[in-house]
Amino acid sequence: MVGQDSRSRAGAGVRIAGPVGTNKRYPYLAAQRAEENELRKARKAGPLQSLTDIQIRSHTVPITHAPRTPAMWGHAWVRFGDVDVRCVVRILRWTPDAVGVAVPVDEEWLRCWIWQGAVQRLENRTDAWI
Repeated sequence: MVGQDSRSRAGAGVRIAGPVGTNKRYPYLAAQRAEENELRKARKAGPLQSLTDIQIRSHTVPITHAPRTPAMWGHAWVRFGDVDVRCVVRILRWTPDAVGVAVPVDEEWLRCWIWQGAVQRLENRTDAWI
C-alpha cells in the first residue's frame, strides 16, 4: 500500500481522530487552565479591587442574594492591582448597579463587588471556555 495516505487505508466508516493534543471529553480544559494561570499572574500585581460601599449604595438599595444551589455563574472583568482579567466568577449577590462575585484563585475564593455591566451571565460554568 505504498503511496496511499492513512485515510484511504482506514476504510469506510472508520473515524479519523482529530489533531493531536485535543481533548474530546473536556474541550474547555485548556482554556480553563489558561485562565487559572492568568489569574495567578494577575494576583501578583496587587489585591483584588472592589467597588466601595458608596458605589454599591449598600445603605440605600436592597441587596439580593443568589441561591446557594444551583450556583449562578458569570463571565466578568475583575482587576488585581492595575491588571484587568476576564474570568469565570460565581455570582453571590447584586444590587441594581453592582454584582458581588467570588473569583477562584489557587483553591481560594476571593470576593469583590463589580459593576453590573462588567458581568455576562452564563448558563453553565464551562460556557465561557468553549
